[in-house]
Amino acid sequence: MIGERTLPDLTRDLVTQLGDLVSNEAKLARVEVSENFRALSGGLVKLVFAAALAAAAVTLGLFALAYALAEQMPMWGAALIAAAVGGAISYFVFKGSRKTLSPDHLALPRTAAQVSRDVRLVKEHVPS
Repeated sequence: MIGERTLPDLTRDLVTQLGDLVSNEAKLARVEVSENFRALSGGLVKLVFAAALAAAAVTLGLFALAYALAEQMPMWGAALIAAAVGGAISYFVFKGSRKTLSPDHLALPRTAAQVSRDVRLVKEHVPS
């Protein structure tokens, strides 16, 4: 029985391979998080810029609405209606942005799939 390996050798190999497996999964997760962060930060810069321009445009539009309404009613009433319109727009934009920023968009699908494959592989090769 020259070619057979002992139980301590097999255990050592198993521990080494499991350590390598965990290390590789951690590297994959780091790469995936890094990619997600880069994409998120680039999108965030564009979002902030767009939000600043949109805020200026909406403000000017609400002023125009208030002045147009002031032709038919007191200025305070026109300003109140314009503020209500602005508040409603803000509410719906905020509500929509919460869905976009949900934790589902921060998931690590490749890492999760790889870990599932690794667990399945280990279960197939380790007797119960």
